[in-house]
Amino acid sequence: MKILKYLIPYIILGSLQYKFTKDGLMYASPMSFMALRYAIGGLVLLPFSRRIILNKDIVILTLLTVTSTALWAYGLTMVAPSESAVLSYTMPLFAIPLSAIILREVPKRLEVMGAVIGFTGVVIYGLSLRGHFSLLGGILTVVNAFFWAAFTVYFRKMRDLDPVLVNTTQLLLGSLVFLALSPLDFRVQFNPNMVEDLLFSAVLGGSVLFYLWNYMVRIERVGKVTVLAFSVPILSSALDVLTGEAQLDSMSVTGMGVMFLGILLSRSKEMKRDLSNLKRVSTVK
Repeated sequence: MKILKYLIPYIILGSLQYKFTKDGLMYASPMSFMALRYAIGGLVLLPFSRRIILNKDIVILTLLTVTSTALWAYGLTMVAPSESAVLSYTMPLFAIPLSAIILREVPKRLEVMGAVIGFTGVVIYGLSLRGHFSLLGGILTVVNAFFWAAFTVYFRKMRDLDPVLVNTTQLLLGSLVFLALSPLDFRVQFNPNMVEDLLFSAVLGGSVLFYLWNYMVRIERVGKVTVLAFSVPILSSALDVLTGEAQLDSMSVTGMGVMFLGILLSRSKEMKRDLSNLKRVSTVK
């Protein structure tokens, strides 16, 4: 699988991103925190891109990304990191039909089945949160998932452009949007914890994570990448349990198991082919 070397670090960093950003939002409002996050992330990439690019597609992509991030951040102030991760990964259910409509990218049957089964796992997990879950936070996070799917598909449409150049412009332009909106809800309390959270969210969870995601979408079908990304909420939930942020009951575990089943199903044909190739190589030796 050609995206594996990008997918593994994406899953690890993506899982940690929810916790670091959640902690960072204790010291800054969502708009203020994201203005700083985007600015730092863009400046880190600027020496590599050496320039920015401005056109209609970049502006549309940035607005979709900023909308997704703002909704995610406000939702994250109301729900636990693992809950945010699980609800955010309703995204494949939006991304697959959007890619078919906008890109004429016909998804494979196993990818669709994997996405549906993975989404079923999300629903099961969501049902386990009844009684201690913010409805508004959940709604904001799911709407964020739609805009995340939209900017993922839109970036795929722009795949001929250098992803570093696109990410640099996307982050720097996005920081200006957040900066313009931050007076509406300005709050920043600098301290060592806030700086640590901000730097992780901006560099590893911003520059690097955006690059990994957009690069995977550039070289692989949207359906395949989005279904494989169900691994992030599974790992994020495990981290929340280890840190005491959340407790999982049998329904939560079942939901994560179903999500994992969706991933396996979407990759089943490739796994069989890889196993067959491995056996063939072993026989030759």
